[in-house]
Amino acid sequence: MRSCIASFAVAALCVAPLSMFAQERWPSKPIKVVVPTGPGSSADIRARQIGDQLAKVLGKPVFIENRPGAGATIGADYVAKSPADGYTLLYGTIADQAIAPALYPSLPYNPRKDFVPIVQNALFPPQLVVNPALGVRSMKELIALAKAKPGQLMAGSWGNGSLTHLLVLQLNREAGIEISHVPYKNAASALSDVVGGHVSMMFDYIPATESLIKAGKLRPLMTVGSQRSKVLPDVPSAAEVGLPGIKHMGWSGFFAPAGTSKEIVARLHIELARIVRSPELAQIVVDSGGEVPATSSEEFAAFVRHEQDEMAEIVKSIGAKVN
Repeated sequence: MRSCIASFAVAALCVAPLSMFAQERWPSKPIKVVVPTGPGSSADIRARQIGDQLAKVLGKPVFIENRPGAGATIGADYVAKSPADGYTLLYGTIADQAIAPALYPSLPYNPRKDFVPIVQNALFPPQLVVNPALGVRSMKELIALAKAKPGQLMAGSWGNGSLTHLLVLQLNREAGIEISHVPYKNAASALSDVVGGHVSMMFDYIPATESLIKAGKLRPLMTVGSQRSKVLPDVPSAAEVGLPGIKHMGWSGFFAPAGTSKEIVARLHIELARIVRSPELAQIVVDSGGEVPATSSEEFAAFVRHEQDEMAEIVKSIGAKVN
């Protein structure tokens, strides 16, 4: 009997390290990255570029799954409720992590509690572009025209609750004007209507507007933030034209569900940071008018909390609502 007990004890000692090793072995299966916007969006394209490289270094397939809708909150909610095992990640943005919690009082997830920030991918400053037929060549002229025609000028956006919507409301507040907001289902439709003259202006990113600007179909009046864009160096910043409050940029990064082990998060940070800061992928961001922040996971988490606080204050101060 004693020999049997001893045999079981030895077997247990032998199995325990093997079980621990099996639990620590990550990744052992494909990884899914959820993008809360549709196929072909800038976030989708970027996530696929990074995902392809991540698959190579981890030796496991990395799949991109698009779950768009409700201001990017559908995809974020899905990841928030996914197992915290390192196999489901979120390609999160300012929309689902900072704007949504400020706009939606009954959000089905809590960005502060339900996610672990891993790495920041990029910062992109939007530009305010107008249809040349509007006849203005500077922010000073635009503001003067808007004051002469309160409520008559229209600005398109990617939709209610989007960053481009909030920027229009901020512009109204900061400049003391009244430009009407026209929400669209997506960025492409809004930009098409600006080019077509159906609406006068919108905030958008350089990758979408650069060729249209060069073709003379759009005219840029300012870049959001305190710095000029290296891609459009002749366009003044919002701070330069006397609108320093218009400073919030688009940003994106990778998140894991809360509870994901520190070891997995650390490994993901190392690999993803190497990928997004690699010369090839970093240059794509720079050429698109953005920058790749060299931050740690902790610094990215602090950045996200700061953005959440500021967006909550902005939404409250300008009275933004989702119809």
